[in-house]
Amino acid sequence: MRTAASRHLTREFLPAMGAYAVVLVAATFALRHIDTPVLRAVLALLPLLPIGFAARAMLRYVRRCDELQRRIELEGMGLGALLLCLGTFALGLLARADVLAVDGTVVLVWIMPLYLLLYGVCKSVAARRYR
Repeated sequence: MRTAASRHLTREFLPAMGAYAVVLVAATFALRHIDTPVLRAVLALLPLLPIGFAARAMLRYVRRCDELQRRIELEGMGLGALLLCLGTFALGLLARADVLAVDGTVVLVWIMPLYLLLYGVCKSVAARRYR
């Protein structure tokens, strides 16, 4: 059964992520045709705007949740962050030892999607402990 908080999240989060997808594609396409550094910087950072709205939706969701759901969300976020930190630290150590060649721009772009994936998995694990 969906709670009022989860319905609000869906109503706020999905449009923000849809806007993110559109802005990301448009900005990526436009970057191919712009040479001015200032305009390139603006275009590169433009996807942050809809991501900010998505982050706001998630924060508002957590604030609307009851205490148990907040605890589950917090455990999911915390464990997801810990796993991400350990993984990126290990990747950095392997790159420093010349075991792996790592493109920093690729790593930086994938940190947030990987964190959200880890958060979702860890949240599911945390929820199982309380149900």
